[in-house]
Amino acid sequence: MVTSWILNSLSKEIADSVGYVNDAMELWIKLEDRYEQTSGARLYQIQKEINDISQENLNITNYCTKLKKLREELSTLSKKSQCTCNYTCGAKENIYKAEQGRRLIQFLMGLNETYTVIRGSILMMNPLPNLDQVFSLLIQDEK
Repeated sequence: MVTSWILNSLSKEIADSVGYVNDAMELWIKLEDRYEQTSGARLYQIQKEINDISQENLNITNYCTKLKKLREELSTLSKKSQCTCNYTCGAKENIYKAEQGRRLIQFLMGLNETYTVIRGSILMMNPLPNLDQVFSLLIQDEK
């Protein structure tokens, strides 16, 4: 049943090329191996857009949404490394915190100069707030 659903969701040409596979898992793996290849050029393009992004004439909500969309696309295309210790070493939490901090700094770097004072105040906080908290502060300041 799952195999026929997958085959029916493919274009005729692709379905014909894998029609001999009867097992849904095997079919999925074949399709994944064939089509999941991420383009290095696309990864480069998205990362460059993230690095170059700035608020310009966008309001805070639209700027945050634009940046979030790019990050989600990059995350979807990027291969994830897996921890072999089932995260008992604490690496997952440390990596997550470091990534959130990097994202916050990137977000703050792209803000317009009108947010210089509040950006400075945020950067002086210890520990740094998370991106959602900063977004809330900036929305209040924007109004």
